[in-house]
Amino acid sequence: MTGPLDNPDHPLAKIIAEAEAATEREELEAAQARLRALLTEGFVKTESTDQPYSAAVEMTDAFRAEYFPQAEGGAEAGFGEFIGGFAVDAANALATSERRIAFRLKTLFGFRGLRMVEEGDSWTQYPILLEDIIDQLDGNSDFAIYSVGAAGDLVADMAQNKEYLQAIKVSKATAMLLSGGGNDLFGNLKDVLYDYTPGATPAALINDAAFGPVFRSVMAGYRTIISDVVSEYPHVVIFGHGYDLPFPLEDGKWIGPALQFRGIPFDVGREVLRVLMDRFNAALAELAVAELNFVYCDLRGQVDRGPNSWFDELHPKNAGYARAAEVIEGEIRKRMVGGTESASMTSAKSSTTGGTDGGAEHATTATKTIVLDPGHGGNTKVGGSSANNAKGPNGTLEKHVTLDVAQRARSILEDRGFDVLLTRETDVNSSLAARAGVAKAAHAAAFVSIHFNGFNNSTQGTETFVHSSLSAGGGQASQALCRAVQSEMIAALGHNDRNKGHPNGVKFGGFGVLNPASHASGTAAVLHEVSFMDTAAEEARLGTVSYRRKIATALADGIETYMAGTMGAEFATFASTELEDGFELVATHPGVASASTPLPGMGVEFATEISNGHMIAESAPDFLRSLAAAEARFAARGASLPSDDEGNEPDDFDPALPAIFSGMTTDADSNIDLLSGVFGGVESGGFDHAAFEAFIGGLNLRYFSASEFLFLGNSNNSGGCKGKNSLPPQSLWPRLTNTALMIDEIRHRLGASVTISSAFRAKPYNSCIGGATKSQHMNFNALDWRCSSGTPSDWFKVVTDLRDENPSKFNGFIQQYNTFVHIDTRHV
Repeated sequence: MTGPLDNPDHPLAKIIAEAEAATEREELEAAQARLRALLTEGFVKTESTDQPYSAAVEMTDAFRAEYFPQAEGGAEAGFGEFIGGFAVDAANALATSERRIAFRLKTLFGFRGLRMVEEGDSWTQYPILLEDIIDQLDGNSDFAIYSVGAAGDLVADMAQNKEYLQAIKVSKATAMLLSGGGNDLFGNLKDVLYDYTPGATPAALINDAAFGPVFRSVMAGYRTIISDVVSEYPHVVIFGHGYDLPFPLEDGKWIGPALQFRGIPFDVGREVLRVLMDRFNAALAELAVAELNFVYCDLRGQVDRGPNSWFDELHPKNAGYARAAEVIEGEIRKRMVGGTESASMTSAKSSTTGGTDGGAEHATTATKTIVLDPGHGGNTKVGGSSANNAKGPNGTLEKHVTLDVAQRARSILEDRGFDVLLTRETDVNSSLAARAGVAKAAHAAAFVSIHFNGFNNSTQGTETFVHSSLSAGGGQASQALCRAVQSEMIAALGHNDRNKGHPNGVKFGGFGVLNPASHASGTAAVLHEVSFMDTAAEEARLGTVSYRRKIATALADGIETYMAGTMGAEFATFASTELEDGFELVATHPGVASASTPLPGMGVEFATEISNGHMIAESAPDFLRSLAAAEARFAARGASLPSDDEGNEPDDFDPALPAIFSGMTTDADSNIDLLSGVFGGVESGGFDHAAFEAFIGGLNLRYFSASEFLFLGNSNNSGGCKGKNSLPPQSLWPRLTNTALMIDEIRHRLGASVTISSAFRAKPYNSCIGGATKSQHMNFNALDWRCSSGTPSDWFKVVTDLRDENPSKFNGFIQQYNTFVHIDTRHV
């Protein structure tokens, strides 16, 4: 039987369609809020539901009267009864739509975490009343989950409808969470049981002739789903789970009535249910052995904490869902790294020395391999490594923060081209020798053990150690790494430098994890104490994503500096003196501050003439003419763009270089005159400006034209670096996508004109101006810019706020300099 929402003209169907058609951030947020309001105000808990692994919700009278008035008073024969059963479908539709909008918001400005698709039942989609497994997992900033599941779904229907395939395509997911089987197996529990016989074993009370076909159908559905996914998306890893053992209730709706029907005592009946659950879990475990892309998550004994831990006979309370999500998250993080398959999926695991948790895979490129050691872990001391040492006043544990920082630093370093291993991926402990063994087996270039200090709740400072056996001489690599990490961390965090006053800025300690005998001869090894987390202020800072990201970035910067060979005294001023084009631009043209100003649009006929090239000066070089025409077309779009009040430029504003973009008009001849000073001498080398304009146009930016992303830097016009830069190769264009979207949003929030002073840098040019050796400008995903209003501190705050609001959407490096701000997103 079809339902009202199958009619696209139904008011609720229209609301959902309009919500999912939203594109802008503000529209998406408004749609999300509306859907959430409909869910919370339109549904309440009910005492009955058709399916065991469904959601016990029903419509409120007001909601039903507004959206389903035909059900009032039984106006249609049988429809009133149907609408009661339809409540779950309506709640599922609204909740799924809300989740999809949340996914789009999370990935709107660039996302480099793990994209997943969810297909499942009420353990992963329980609308309104409970915070199910997906609600718990989606709280991770590095997880973005696209949902197609629904409370009450059968595995057979999932396999037949195959919604997951389109979802993987749309979301670009690399992982899938599959939850199903409960409705199929236990929907008619009384039909698969025998009447109670005193003394019978739990297994003897199961009617295998009735249960067997249902069970085989469920497992066939699982195999179909896995086969579908592997056939079309062999890189996707599927995570499945069974269920934990609930309690039958006298007033229950599923288990209790079935047991009472068969005369089975509840204590015996629970053991019968255990046998059925174990069969299902065993089959999933066997499936994981047979199917390399399927991972089984065992939730037995993890969710249940007694009768009070259950919401009803089959669904745990929020805390139980949280425990289930913790198990699943652990499996996901073991197998997936930053949204891609881990090495364990594509190659055999390398052996390790000692008792590591098996989470680290070993690279073979010694010169690029870095090992990060998140200090402590687990619940017991192992081989000299305690489970936890430092603790915040409110209970924050060192072991959790070290893992968080290590994972963030790994992502940053991997984006910069390094191979990075962690000695642990989850809350487990390993011996000191085993931790060092990971680096030794990988022949790592650098090993950094990450820790936090604690003393008397008032001390503060940062310190970095080298093994004490190297104090008498030798260990120059470790000492250089020590200075690089310590200097960068002090500059970033501003804590007391506890290495200050020690010879060459190096502290020594007899830490077992640094013992040279446990490391390869070429490995630089240090132990870094970030700060004293036992102070209330530091614990509060560590509770914020932005501060932990700052720590991870500084740590990565220090390691990268060591790896690049810029150690010692030079490094002390590296972070503050890294040369960016913005310095040179402002030094030469201190008034540059204009921007991408959409001008009032002209008529369609005029714009058409421009696009046809009728107004382009024939004497101009082809590349310059294409630039001028592009700017004219951009200006002609102005009528449909947001108003941009930029009439109050300072009197001393110098429009000589990038500022010319604010003077672009629909007159291509005039544009050529303006552009010739910047691009007149540029060798286009076959650069396809029309294609680049189409690429930028596809991003639907509000404020920036294609040409503005092609400014080659002031030093490219004159001096020793003249002509060393070039236009970005087409293969790099996609890397600009997220950074371009980000600068457009920054411009919107600032409400004032923004000038891009540095975008792409060819390697010779980057080297000539003194750019960082691994500058993201060379990848065409970094921008330096300044605004016509406010100060760099003001601009930087906007960027920081934007990134903190969306910690998983804008991952990259941001830096405030004296006269400009640098951003990059490091994601293709």
